[in-house]
Amino acid sequence: MTIPTGRFVWFDYVAKDIAKAQGYFGELFNWKTQEVPAPGGSYSMIAIGDQTIGGYTPTPKGAPETAHWLASLQVADANATAKQVKALGGKVLKDPDKMGDFGTFAIVADPLGGVFSLWQPVQAQGSGDFKELVGSFCWNELYTTDPEASIAFYSKLAGFTEEKMQMGDSTYHILNFDGKGRAGVTKPPAPMPQAWMPYVHVASTDQTIAKAKKLGSNVHVAGEDIPNVGRIGIFSDPQGGMLGVLQPSPTMTK
Repeated sequence: MTIPTGRFVWFDYVAKDIAKAQGYFGELFNWKTQEVPAPGGSYSMIAIGDQTIGGYTPTPKGAPETAHWLASLQVADANATAKQVKALGGKVLKDPDKMGDFGTFAIVADPLGGVFSLWQPVQAQGSGDFKELVGSFCWNELYTTDPEASIAFYSKLAGFTEEKMQMGDSTYHILNFDGKGRAGVTKPPAPMPQAWMPYVHVASTDQTIAKAKKLGSNVHVAGEDIPNVGRIGIFSDPQGGMLGVLQPSPTMTK
């Protein structure tokens, strides 16, 4: 079996109040939940239609108090990749651990503190490519004060290659793998710790942002057009988790 690597394939919402999060995101994106057995109890997966795209995880001991998204990088060997994270100057926050019959999971941080997880599935589920489905995750973006150092780390760790895209006066860095853009690296619009932030594919960015605001979100970008990409919006949900939305341009969905 070949595991498609060089992709962020799963996104967990980590927060103290999971029931509140499920209600909020269910209203905003029409996400449903799907309970599955897990070590120590059950795990709530996020479902859109017949697709599962992520999950809800109660804040574990030692994790940031503010809600956040945890992106999973799919790897062929979680134990070997965790060791590589350390060798490249990062940290292993949760040692690789088998999650029932699903796969092996670890939580790590890059050298600048950006937290993400490693996921080694028991069985590959499709290509691992982003789904062109409204309500699903379509992008992952790293906010960093040092793009060069971050790109060097992720390129060595996961085999990404860098593509630069000029956006006004700034440069946006795309991490490519297997000929496709898999994630982005950019400087933050305001001072903040290094962090990954996912984007959800939406039919209308403006309508989604307006709905998010009505549901108690703090809006950071109400709507901004990115040439040849689409219209983006960024907000923090009522528990503080930052999330982006993207209404892709027609060229992106062809």
